Amino acid sequence: MEKQGRRERNKIRCRQRILRASRQLFSAKGYEETTMDDVAERSEVSKATLYNYFPGKDSLLMGIAEAELEQIREMIEGELAEEPSALERLRRVLEAFVLDSMCYISLSRKISYLNSCEDSGMFATRLEMVRILRGLVCQAQDAGELRRDMDADDITELVMGLYLITQFQWVHLERHPVSYWTERLDRAFLRVLACALPERNG
Repeated sequence: MEKQGRRERNKIRCRQRILRASRQLFSAKGYEETTMDDVAERSEVSKATLYNYFPGKDSLLMGIAEAELEQIREMIEGELAEEPSALERLRRVLEAFVLDSMCYISLSRKISYLNSCEDSGMFATRLEMVRILRGLVCQAQDAGELRRDMDADDITELVMGLYLITQFQWVHLERHPVSYWTERLDRAFLRVLACALPERNG
């Protein structure tokens, strides 16, 4: 059992190493210019091992997107589990999506484009992202932190729209520290969701 557990851990680490190398290469060289040979070399695995995990570059993109979603799910179940404010959980998750994408913005833009196309294999990752955000929106509505009379899908669209703005309209990311973009995102989050915030008497 211990040997089997060690083997599984080694597989997970190998997969993570491959995905990390592919992210770096796709960002530095571009998706089209990167070859599977490049990924195998950067990952320090044989081509046979690489193809055993990922049969092609499309599957690498899918793996990168799925790994990000898994990190977000772990974040919600872990460090955010004790956060009392549902609206703050929503803000923190959006912030994680945005800041993670900024590290590999050209790659993230490609993924965002592909997962918006219904005929793309990446479309499922968009649906999962929307499902995660919608769940957090519903929690905020249940807590009275967002208006219950607004459709949760409409509010989720606002949040997704803000995410896409950060992907395609924020430029020259390297000119400012992460704190600048975090503060800018916080301001935009409040502005975008202003219409969904409940009115406070007094």
